[in-house]
Amino acid sequence: MDLLDAIHARRTIHSFNSKKVQEVIIKRAIKAANQAPCHRHTFPWRFTSLNLKKRKLIAELSLKLKSGDRSLDREGKEKILKKILGPSHLLAASQIISSDTQRKLEDYAACACAIQNLSLSLVADGVGSKWSTGSITTHESTYRIIGINPEQEEIIGFIWVGYGEPPLPIKRPLITEIFRR
Repeated sequence: MDLLDAIHARRTIHSFNSKKVQEVIIKRAIKAANQAPCHRHTFPWRFTSLNLKKRKLIAELSLKLKSGDRSLDREGKEKILKKILGPSHLLAASQIISSDTQRKLEDYAACACAIQNLSLSLVADGVGSKWSTGSITTHESTYRIIGINPEQEEIIGFIWVGYGEPPLPIKRPLITEIFRR
């Protein structure tokens, strides 16, 4: 798939099937992520692939966070479990922490570029992905489960990787609405 086709085909996948993605595809996507632009050459992105044991612990934590003071019904529990355990791979994307406010902002932009490169590489191989944030990504237990030191790295999201149905097309703004001369 050429670059423009990959850009136009890349969509956030919300529903994955259980088909396994080959490790060579994952490694190729990580290599693509590592080619992202990085203004200050800090290369702040880190990706951690979560094995099934860690995914189960993340799923348990997610169930606890989603239920809060109330109990989830069976359908709600199944939806959360399928979301975390269903896709072929679950990656934690993190950023090296900087105390400099401007550098932190630039580093986050670099990480976002790395995640986009990763996503484009995956779609070029016919694989879908979803970058997601939320309370699970910032919870202190998540850091412990994954093995990330929160004093050195900040989790900036989970990336679900696998095969599934892309959502319906979305209406994007016209070029005349986003580009000025």
